[in-house]
Amino acid sequence: MFKQVLIIIGIATALLISSSYWSFNSDSEKNVQKISDIKKEIYIKNIKLAVDVADEPHEQTRGLSGREYMAEDEGMIFIFQESIIPPFWMKDMKFGLDIIWIDSENTIIGIEKNVSPDTFPKTFSPPLPVKYVLEVSAGWSDKNKIKIGDKMLF
Repeated sequence: MFKQVLIIIGIATALLISSSYWSFNSDSEKNVQKISDIKKEIYIKNIKLAVDVADEPHEQTRGLSGREYMAEDEGMIFIFQESIIPPFWMKDMKFGLDIIWIDSENTIIGIEKNVSPDTFPKTFSPPLPVKYVLEVSAGWSDKNKIKIGDKMLF
């Protein structure tokens, strides 16, 4: 009898461990899928960028932190519910950025160029309230002659 109980406990433990493993992997795959589902295309001066969308507070806090690199034609767009003056930092960043401040009319109102990861814990904020913030690789705005007054199109 004792031997049968041990076998049942062993089988139950194995099932619990394997179901936890599969549940964790399934959740991870869903999270990866969710991130790729929210990738959008935007245009500035007919230049296309594939952007990850950060429209939830936890996504906005994390931003691009921890990523190893970002391609020249990629970026991250932060979308706020209302126009605000958000502070941005370079916590856990591994590459430099241009931070582009965009108002509710989709007009660029400021650009913080070549922001280095070494600037952390300094924060950067737009000159006026913004609805969108676009992060691109450092130097992208100069390379593409992006300036204040240019429009962003979704």
